[in-house]
Amino acid sequence: MDDVDSGDVIITHTERFYTSVGVAVRSKDLSSNPPELLVRTRTGFTRYTGAPSSEGYRFPSVPQGEYYLKTGSAYVVTDERRVEIGRHYLGRQDAVATSHSMTPAYLNLTNLAPWQDPAGYSGGSRLQIVSGQVDLSGEVYTNDYVAAGQTQLDVQDAQAYGLSGNFPVFEAAKGDRLYVNQLTNVFGKPLPNGEPLVASALVRSAQLPAFNFTADGVTPLVIIGAMQDVPMTDVSFEWRLGNYASVATEIHPAATARLPTFYIEPSAHGPQEGWVGYSGELFSLVLPPGTSHTIADRLPYGNPYPSSWRPVGTATYQYRILEPLPGDTTITRSVAGSLLTSDYVENLVASPITPALTPPRALSIDGIPATSQRVVGNTSPIITWKPPANGAPTAYRVSLIRYVNTSASTQTALYLPGTATEVRLPVGTLAPNAIYSVRVTALDSPHQEVTREPFTIFEKLPLHTADTISSLFTTP
Repeated sequence: MDDVDSGDVIITHTERFYTSVGVAVRSKDLSSNPPELLVRTRTGFTRYTGAPSSEGYRFPSVPQGEYYLKTGSAYVVTDERRVEIGRHYLGRQDAVATSHSMTPAYLNLTNLAPWQDPAGYSGGSRLQIVSGQVDLSGEVYTNDYVAAGQTQLDVQDAQAYGLSGNFPVFEAAKGDRLYVNQLTNVFGKPLPNGEPLVASALVRSAQLPAFNFTADGVTPLVIIGAMQDVPMTDVSFEWRLGNYASVATEIHPAATARLPTFYIEPSAHGPQEGWVGYSGELFSLVLPPGTSHTIADRLPYGNPYPSSWRPVGTATYQYRILEPLPGDTTITRSVAGSLLTSDYVENLVASPITPALTPPRALSIDGIPATSQRVVGNTSPIITWKPPANGAPTAYRVSLIRYVNTSASTQTALYLPGTATEVRLPVGTLAPNAIYSVRVTALDSPHQEVTREPFTIFEKLPLHTADTISSLFTTP
């Protein structure tokens, strides 16, 4: 073992793969894609050089105090001497991914719950697929018209779309199976305007036997089975939406309240006090934009999974601003933010659902409020904010979204401790003559360690997040 000096910083990359038989751990060699370490100075940054060691990737003689660790397109601002930059995954570690996120599918399903048409903000009856052995969750669609009340499907030209990414290779010899789930409308108390409250809930399921399949864009995924009733339970909740709608102008002075959503999802093979990946949904409720009254209701949903897949509830309220694209006022772009609360569902609904955390305040770029469009003075500005009025963040994430014509994508994310109120963007983070917005997300979770293990913080429960967003800005 190498000697570790007190001035050394050691970076490790450990991948964990969660399955029904346990957790497989794999250490990743960082020498082919090494991290970078920068120490902020009064005028910029000093770069430190590292090298592989038996302990991990080592940066020697780094001064005590805060530094910026760059890995991929992300930065972590930390003062820790050891940082773990690995991630967690669902499914066996030897699974092979294909290059296809969509595949043709053949459906032959019997004993469906009577098919339902869309109603309210619910899409009616629909099908999802979920694997407990490899990392796959997806939606299955058919081009054929399905009549209301129909209880079987025999469809040659369906399509399956991966929601969790590209399709993995299924291997029967390794026990790879697939759940096929039917979700359909469930109705609650009418909304104050008289519209129906309609949610989507899992009601029937079939688990296919182990099979071989490699998505190639041509060969269909064969889904044959008899759907079965699943154990049903009710979720009873009180959601005080007025406490969310009133927060809009704290996200941005021009922000408007958009869609409130409530999801219940299974935490497949999840670790204690957390969850990994995405395994489809058990229940979803989408409400009209700007809903601002309290909803107290009791609605059913089904769960075909083992008891170890604990249901996680997530209540989100979305907001946005609409701004003309600098340089081309004929194009209007949306900048979005949200408030979110997530926890095991029994904990989430144990008391009224309200925002436990409000947005960061006074978002500025180089000391100038970021609530109107402008050209910033340089490509290495300082982003500042004040802590939320309510709540105590344990971490912040600063996201830089770049806008090119009609597309927008997150280019860089910076992770900081909950005590932070500013971050300087290293040179090269922003491209010259480009259009961006910045989103500062406050996070609160008692199990987060953003400075030691930054890339698993969104898996820790309970979790509260709150965004503040900037207007579009342009770099020189």
